[in-house]
Amino acid sequence: MRKLLLGSTAVAAAALFAPGGAMAQSLSGDAFSSSIGAPSTSLRGLEVRIGGYYKAMYNYTRQDNVNTGTARLGSSDFSNEIEIHVLASGKAANGLRYGVALEIQNDSVRNTSAGSKNTLDYDEAWAYLAGPWGQIRFGDEDGAIGQLQSGHITGFGLGGLDSGDLNQQVVGGNYRMNLMGPNDLGDNTKLIYLTPQFFGFDAGVSFAFNNQEGALSGCDSIDTVTACDRLSAVAGGSTRRRNEIQAALRWRGSFGPVGLAATVGYIGADAVKNITGNSGERIDMLWAGAVATAYGFSVGGWYTGGTNNGNFTTVTRAGGTIRDDRRSDAFLVGATYTIDAITVGGHFSTNWSAGSQTAPAGRRDLGWSVGGNYRVAPGLDFFAEYNRVERKERGVQLTNSGPAGKADTDVVLAGFRVAF
Repeated sequence: MRKLLLGSTAVAAAALFAPGGAMAQSLSGDAFSSSIGAPSTSLRGLEVRIGGYYKAMYNYTRQDNVNTGTARLGSSDFSNEIEIHVLASGKAANGLRYGVALEIQNDSVRNTSAGSKNTLDYDEAWAYLAGPWGQIRFGDEDGAIGQLQSGHITGFGLGGLDSGDLNQQVVGGNYRMNLMGPNDLGDNTKLIYLTPQFFGFDAGVSFAFNNQEGALSGCDSIDTVTACDRLSAVAGGSTRRRNEIQAALRWRGSFGPVGLAATVGYIGADAVKNITGNSGERIDMLWAGAVATAYGFSVGGWYTGGTNNGNFTTVTRAGGTIRDDRRSDAFLVGATYTIDAITVGGHFSTNWSAGSQTAPAGRRDLGWSVGGNYRVAPGLDFFAEYNRVERKERGVQLTNSGPAGKADTDVVLAGFRVAF
């Protein structure tokens, strides 16, 4: 039976660039693997592969109390997305393997009227060196936990709550679910080391100086210091991470027809200091996940918890006048079933976090998703999914009208995808 991989540059690159003895790792992002084109040879002798996809869909989005007295939103829309993946790899005379992975996309979903949604940017861009000792990566890429995660069940429809397509349809940050999945730490520029696999075990560690990504310093003046990659302290504090460390250990094996995988990991990061008051709490979190696969079924889940706020930000009260040491806890459980060209599945997730730093009640995000996809022909898939997100935070006005403390969203996505 066909196993669907979650398509992204990381998926295709994992197959090409995996450390010795390790299997390719499927990562969250899109519900289908990218079909990487036939290799060609560059002028410098590297093997170059180009692939990507075009995705088109209808979306129905219902948001409670989102309209105002001067503006209203409709519920239906058409949308599309493209990605172009460029992978290059080579091998030195001494056996050293090396390469780069680049992902170009039209992902500017929240541009103002002065911009264009068709602007191209890049998501992941990284280089690697590999040998019998493992692999070193550098660039904008998922960290150690994202590389080695287990139990992140998203291989149905577009990937459900963690696909990115859900949040791109939603208007207003209060309606979007806190993202706490293994890949939601972001593609901040980092250094990564991944070991080979020994007796079913492999491990990884990654380090980033901050949570920014992209080229150069991120700012051109001390007056815009909050945008600078090297920001270390600012009046009033900041929720940005500094000196981020990820570490993960994974085991994979099988017992008869049942395949198993389990991962444990750690996330740690300092907070940007507050010059005028109490600084935010340091992030210290545990991540653990597991999955079992047999007879076309995959069942798994993950848990993460520790000192941090939603979206892996640091916890600090506005103005730094009060120290806040609240923690967050989140989990996801799900399952998929694949038979021939059809995959169906779903998952459920709940996040508890501090939420608004000026409200004592805390925030709860609950979401669930069901969906499926059908492989019509090589490179052509139809998909459909339904997502439900509920946010509750007592005492906080989350919507433009209606009762305080509640914001609900329903999103239906359906369409097709052509990979090349």
